[in-house]
Amino acid sequence: MSIQKKYNVIGIMSGTSIDGLDCSFMTTDGENLVSIKFEKTYKYSQNYRSKLKKIINNLNKKKLIQINQYVKNQEGIVTNKFIQIIKKFIKEYDIKYSSIDYIGISGQTVFHDPKNKKTIQLGSCKIIQKKIKLKIVGNFRENDIKNGGQGAPIAAFYHNYILKNFLPSAIILNLGGIANISVIYREKLIAFDVGTANVLIDDLMYYFYKKNYDKDGNIAFKGKKNQQIIDKFKNDSFFKLQYPKSLDREYFKKYLNLLKIIKVEDAICTASMMTVEGILLGIKILNINFKSLILTGGGRNNLFIVKNLKKIFKSKRKKIILVDELNFNGDFLEAQAFAYLTVRCVRKLPLSLPTTTGVKKPISGGLIYQ
Repeated sequence: MSIQKKYNVIGIMSGTSIDGLDCSFMTTDGENLVSIKFEKTYKYSQNYRSKLKKIINNLNKKKLIQINQYVKNQEGIVTNKFIQIIKKFIKEYDIKYSSIDYIGISGQTVFHDPKNKKTIQLGSCKIIQKKIKLKIVGNFRENDIKNGGQGAPIAAFYHNYILKNFLPSAIILNLGGIANISVIYREKLIAFDVGTANVLIDDLMYYFYKKNYDKDGNIAFKGKKNQQIIDKFKNDSFFKLQYPKSLDREYFKKYLNLLKIIKVEDAICTASMMTVEGILLGIKILNINFKSLILTGGGRNNLFIVKNLKKIFKSKRKKIILVDELNFNGDFLEAQAFAYLTVRCVRKLPLSLPTTTGVKKPISGGLIYQ
């Protein structure tokens, strides 16, 4: 009897930018086969985003012993939203339930504390499985943390697939709420968070303009960077840590008060340059030779960030490439990653390594709900 290796999977991802739920339906073996069928982002309403931000803010004010009870009380909000959107996606693309082998759900990260080895993603896979009546894979990070890892970044093996098959001498830079990089060096996969990407910019845009992001980096282009704030940011203890390392969405919020009291355009410009500087510091820690930087995530649409990266790396004779140029939609890479990781979980293949999360040894993970 032959063992099944490829599966039809829907990957579900709601990232640290908390702007919407990404859905990607693909056939994959979790190794060298990826065939994408349908993809769509379902944007969150401002009301729902505000609820999520409130949960995140409250969690970061609570003591560790209070967190589990609070999460139990709030999880239904995210679970119901996931159920609603998954059903909508299946119906909209006329996908037969019988053709779906698994749904891989990352959950909504609302708390990440690598120091105390605690990470929380909302969205009950157990309840989703009961309502959708399909096999669900979730809790991707739990086994990693139990075995000494930080539980993030978790998409590195999908980035590994892209690098190996399309551009081995490159670094993948994911610009979500938080920025992280993945690279293959001396046949080792390395991944870690490098700093803020969109989170400070987005929070400032909502604070000043009631807008969710700086479209095309237009506001940043009008401002001037505040070097004093940038220097303070560059001296943050996070940048002195060696990889692997990971970040909570809220970690760099401590700079918001400084940014809120300067001229609006300068605040957005400075926050955008903080993203650029964090990337440079991360790549400096890597200290390896590479030819290209592949950009993915929502931040690749910020022309101010991209222009500054191009300017810096042009002088170093490095190319800046959008992942879209490799025929991947950069808006869905994380949802694709969770579909890919779902099959790795089913096949008991590693999800993380000592060089990606700090886990003690290469380890699989995820829980199957059926």
